[in-house]
Amino acid sequence: MKTLADLNLSIKMVASGSSQLEIKSKVQEHLTGRHLSSLILPLSFREWDASSHLEELLIYGAYPQIVDSKAKELLLGQLYQDYVIKDIIETLKLGQPDIFLKLLGLVAHSSGQLVNYSQLAVDCQVSASTLRHYLSIAQQTYVIAEITPFVGNKRTELTSNPIFYFIDNGFRNYALRNFSDSASRTDLGLLVEGLVFQELYKFISQKFLNYSIHYWRTKSGAEVDFVIRKNDENILPIEVKYRNLTAPKISRGYRSFLEAYQPKNALMITKNLIAVERIENIDVHFIPVELLEDVFPFILAL
Repeated sequence: MKTLADLNLSIKMVASGSSQLEIKSKVQEHLTGRHLSSLILPLSFREWDASSHLEELLIYGAYPQIVDSKAKELLLGQLYQDYVIKDIIETLKLGQPDIFLKLLGLVAHSSGQLVNYSQLAVDCQVSASTLRHYLSIAQQTYVIAEITPFVGNKRTELTSNPIFYFIDNGFRNYALRNFSDSASRTDLGLLVEGLVFQELYKFISQKFLNYSIHYWRTKSGAEVDFVIRKNDENILPIEVKYRNLTAPKISRGYRSFLEAYQPKNALMITKNLIAVERIENIDVHFIPVELLEDVFPFILAL
């Protein structure tokens, strides 16, 4: 491919593959300055009729072969095992795959919550350095993603621990061995929160936007689930409250953020409410999760 690119032929080459770890470990030549990399993630809301399949999306995720399959749990198990055996054991030669699997399960339980590295290390019975290495592997293989705190003008009030989200709910639920329907789930709020993160992550990646996703949480407990940051002057706070609302309402913590940072717009992802409310001189848009695509124009407008 490098040789063909250097010939300056009037052709376009597209190369794709999922075994990036294997390729990186064996290929010494690089296409520096000759290529544009694009991350191919599970299907997004924009790529299939996700809004009418919300239950499936929350429970089984959006890998294309899962979306089309009638044996979703069986196929998810195969994908999960292939990932662990091929990418983790064979390619990376990971010496303790059982510890890695246990770590994924623990991260799945705590998805959307502040990470306590010390406690995770104790639970997995490994050193903190090994734990961080395993978490790094899970990120490099696009199973989980880390978000860090939004640091604005109240630095001393902020916590510093990261939060991890799975990039696909199907993988998270397989790690938990829990495919119960949403009506019986005690972690439904976390599933929806994870779904919102995944769609934000996909949209920013697919549009090649140089934006970052953060959370905001003070030591006193005030919090906002997601803060999309373009630069210090252009941010978009997004709070997820998957419940039936009869009227626009925000938490005290969300109001604190609006008062402190005065963004141009703010979003609330709800279960049912569609509304716009002027709060702290800011338009707060209430958007049901099934209309999640309505969030994207606000991101592009930053």
